[in-house]
Amino acid sequence: MHPCTADAFEWIRAGREEVLARDKPDWKTSVSNLIPRQFEKILHQIDASYKNIDNPLTEREVSILKIPACTKLRSFVDGLRKEGRGPRIRWRELAQLLGVPLEAEICHEWFRVSMEEPGCWPRFLRGPDDASLSAEELSTLLSVLQPFAGNQNCFFRFSEIAFIATDKPIQFSGTLEELSAFLANGKYQFTPEYWWPADHSWCVCSNYDLTFTIVAGSKELIFGVLNDPTLEALQVTPETRIDSYAPAPK
Repeated sequence: MHPCTADAFEWIRAGREEVLARDKPDWKTSVSNLIPRQFEKILHQIDASYKNIDNPLTEREVSILKIPACTKLRSFVDGLRKEGRGPRIRWRELAQLLGVPLEAEICHEWFRVSMEEPGCWPRFLRGPDDASLSAEELSTLLSVLQPFAGNQNCFFRFSEIAFIATDKPIQFSGTLEELSAFLANGKYQFTPEYWWPADHSWCVCSNYDLTFTIVAGSKELIFGVLNDPTLEALQVTPETRIDSYAPAPK
């Protein structure tokens, strides 16, 4: 992968719909504000956190800090470990546990507000991460995309926010096979914000402010993402709201 000019990004910049100002009464952010074409979103991984189970605070510390018991979530996380399933928790599982609808506009805020006791999420859950796919998610998505990329050149654009006041380049060209090795050197700590092939037949967006990744492409590509057993994805439309203020269905 090597740095390239920003010209290749213009089709995305021009194809996105303009975001309304936050002070507008009908403000919201939708998929079409990020990328064009057909879409689905890959929900970023959530992991169980055992820190507060293995190294609990004393009763006195809990009393002073007024920390809630979080009985339901703790029991769920503890049960996962006893089953030997590993730390990953599917959004579908958590939605079922907390009575949250698993619908296109779902976001982590729906989970947080559904909890009877505040502060439970960071005690027993880690993630989902903003702006970046996990190593497993990245590897799987690369495998899904490869047949649709072929041997053509691809472009990778990192978020400008992460590199303000630096002289690091944010846009590169190369092949899909080169991306994992490029990220492994540690100079860029997040997956690209945007990546796409020269023929514009698909596009991936991991926005710096979102806990999921949007993928756009053909029906065949969409099918591959939605049906992959590793990725957890939901089909969305250009009008699907993606900000954390999207109201949960009643």
